[in-house]
Amino acid sequence: MEFVVDLWMPILVATVVLWFLSFFAWALLPHHFGDNKKLANEDELMNFLKQSNTPAGNYMFPYAGSGKVQSEEVFAKRYADGPRGVLNVYEVPNMPVNMVQTILYFLVTVFTIAYITSVACPSGSEFVKVFRIAGTIGVLTYASSGFMNRIWFKSRHWTHVLDGLVYGVVVGLIFGLLWN
Repeated sequence: MEFVVDLWMPILVATVVLWFLSFFAWALLPHHFGDNKKLANEDELMNFLKQSNTPAGNYMFPYAGSGKVQSEEVFAKRYADGPRGVLNVYEVPNMPVNMVQTILYFLVTVFTIAYITSVACPSGSEFVKVFRIAGTIGVLTYASSGFMNRIWFKSRHWTHVLDGLVYGVVVGLIFGLLWN
């Protein structure tokens, strides 16, 4: 844990800068507005969900519930006939809690990046080496985090990769500039 004493400044700065970049990307820039699409019958779906008192949760349809049901012919036909999808119903976000959780996410990931970089780059390492190590880990962390979900559920992902590339490069720059 000695690295924390040496790297507290880049850890703190990177955490705060990433939080602001994340806010900027999601609240001010237009590139995430196309991540989702509007259903043609949105009002009917919303009314149905209200009337059925559907609680917050992640729903898959058609839903099997077990491997046994999934292997049944009736389910296989429903699945083949479609539609297939995932519905995420959530409550109104608690912005202060979500913002704190976002800061904690960045703190944990930056802390881990600092640890790995400190193992690879001794104190006094050149900017370029620190930038390459911390930046590569940052890009890997932030740009690839949603790919498994994208592979299976086919959501638009390039905007997340773009954000992740920026976050990773910024982490690399901060660590490179503030390295002891």
